[in-house]
Amino acid sequence: MRSSLLQCSAILLVVPAIGQRPTEDARRFVVWATSCSHTTTDSKLAYSSIAGPLAQSEGRDPNAPAFDWDIWVDAGDFSGTNRPPGETEGHELTFQYQTMTEHRREQVYQVQGNHDAPYYDHGPGSWFREWCDPFGENTAVSGVDASRRPFPIEGTWERYRFVAGNILFLMLSDRNDAPFPVGRGDSKTGLMGGFPAGAVTRETFEWWRRQVLDNQDKIIVTVHHHVLRDTTTGSGVDDGWVYHPAKGSSRGSSTLYYIIENDDPESFEYTADALAFESFLDEFEREHGRGAIDLWIGGHTHVRGPDDDTSGRSISERRWGVQFLQVAALTQFHGGSCPLSRVLEFRGGSSTLRARVYLHEPWRTHPAGFYEPSTVDIELRHEFACPPPIEPMSPFPEETRRLRAQRLFGRDSAIRGVPSFVDAGPSPELFGRWDAERGGRLQLVEQVVADGERDAIANKPELAEDDERGTVMRFDGSRRVRVGHLDTTEWTDLTVAVWVRNSASDLPVMRLISKDRVSEPGCFVLRRDGESWSWAVFDRAATKWRRAKWRQESGNKDWHHIVGVADSEQGEVALYFDGERVATTPWSAGVLDDLAGSELVVGADSAELRFTQAFVGDVDDVRLYPNSLSDEQVRALYAETRR
Repeated sequence: MRSSLLQCSAILLVVPAIGQRPTEDARRFVVWATSCSHTTTDSKLAYSSIAGPLAQSEGRDPNAPAFDWDIWVDAGDFSGTNRPPGETEGHELTFQYQTMTEHRREQVYQVQGNHDAPYYDHGPGSWFREWCDPFGENTAVSGVDASRRPFPIEGTWERYRFVAGNILFLMLSDRNDAPFPVGRGDSKTGLMGGFPAGAVTRETFEWWRRQVLDNQDKIIVTVHHHVLRDTTTGSGVDDGWVYHPAKGSSRGSSTLYYIIENDDPESFEYTADALAFESFLDEFEREHGRGAIDLWIGGHTHVRGPDDDTSGRSISERRWGVQFLQVAALTQFHGGSCPLSRVLEFRGGSSTLRARVYLHEPWRTHPAGFYEPSTVDIELRHEFACPPPIEPMSPFPEETRRLRAQRLFGRDSAIRGVPSFVDAGPSPELFGRWDAERGGRLQLVEQVVADGERDAIANKPELAEDDERGTVMRFDGSRRVRVGHLDTTEWTDLTVAVWVRNSASDLPVMRLISKDRVSEPGCFVLRRDGESWSWAVFDRAATKWRRAKWRQESGNKDWHHIVGVADSEQGEVALYFDGERVATTPWSAGVLDDLAGSELVVGADSAELRFTQAFVGDVDDVRLYPNSLSDEQVRALYAETRR
């Protein structure tokens, strides 16, 4: 999606009364399944994780194919904060929904994710009930009027059901609003963090169990923020370190892990590693020889791409006769993600469901749109009986307040001419005479000069004459230099070095040297985060980034020498500023992680088709070594290259 879709600060006018496009085939029913938009995280970086996909689905993005849908089920995590969400997060959510033109807001059915939960003394589900508002209790701010639901709901905010044709949807919210350690605790304690392990109450489980047993004549779809143990990618009991590192332990942080026996804070009781749903589904299949339900839709784990197979499991897996679909995530920047969703196509009279993956951003060399290698056909327990077409209606009730865009920095920076994403053109490899065994300076300035007006090097920076350093590369937030493929699979150590003059210190994230795509963990990245320098190397042994970070207090507009080192012998990642070590962090990997195969890039991330986090400022003397320089060698390099 293009950043221009939603970056204005004027009043957003929703097109009235366009309603829904009639379904061409009345016997076709499409469910759009999503999760983890983390809207404020992305909005601060000028990316619209709900409005953008909406524009794509409704045919308002010329760079991605449209797709129709009848209902949209969202498995939660609308908020991007590690504190309980508030009005800012709610405002942003409604603002992005108000870009809807071809559907009505009531076609969206949601559950609460762990990031959406308040402190328990603020009232369970209070933010979700106000802004997502499944029962239309706060129409003015949520845009939901229960009487306009195409399929009415029954139950509570925590657990509700609705029926479309002969499909029973069971919607279960995560209960991260519980006391610690299950949830966030109370506002007096003020704990910070996502508390990622999933939880529901015993009452919710028993309600779900009864609904399943009483409705075996229906196709049954369950939606919860989490999947179950050992189903889709990253759902092993200890897989949480890969995606959801928690304080003290990662156990269960990728799955629905807790059953809350009593949610009264004064007598709080819970069962960890409960396996209540897993045991029920297993016993039902053993007794009846078929699955108890047809489909479980979950999110929470932001997959690295449609082929993510962490722990040998894919994003679509079958267990206990039930199909599990991982649908996360819509976000681009919250934890790093490949923005995708699932489009589920039911057809009247058929017992086969087709589940397709839609990429909302290019992934590696594949453009935005449907990614057919991940399409799966799912056998249902019954033939589908299609409901009547949904009647056209205005997108929002009249009493809904129309909201303005909030002043979030990334959105403001885009208005000032710094785009969030830039299309990447073809470019040759630029390693030139660089010695892969010894390392040294990459002759990038010389190659950009030689390219001249031929423009064989796409997206190349301008050249500028500087009094101190002569001819340098000038980046304006829409440029980068693709150096090319670099195999680091046998490297045990690494040093990168660059002279830089930053001219936009207030931008949230700007990359200097990168072998890493935003959408999936790569190898290493040297970047500017606001007023801090950050040097990160992926630690394969710990399956996490190791980041050395240091805040620069002054001299932002002067030339400085930035060096990043990964040293396997010392077991550390180190950051240097003007010849002096300023930050270190442990690094347990013996070799550099190059599983993603990302390219070496200067001035932005390593994405093949559309890059982001582009640098603004001047760059000179980029160096790369397949070994770790010592403190003395870094000081010597600083003195040698200083002008």
